[in-house]
Amino acid sequence: MTYDIAVQPKAFGTFDEWGCDWATDMDHAYRLAAALGEDAVIWKCPQQGAPMAWVTVTMGETISAA
Repeated sequence: MTYDIAVQPKAFGTFDEWGCDWATDMDHAYRLAAALGEDAVIWKCPQQGAPMAWVTVTMGETISAA
């Protein structure tokens, strides 16, 4: 399955393709989420079908890909 990754504030509630930031990979998505300065949702957006809320990142959460 091919999909894109989008990030937006959790406060949006539902997916907004025009109001999100598009990420190149999950590391980029986590960096975008941290830069928002508020709780965020990382969305998995398949080429066909509906986007799904994939990960919620809380403000101040530390992510490590170690």
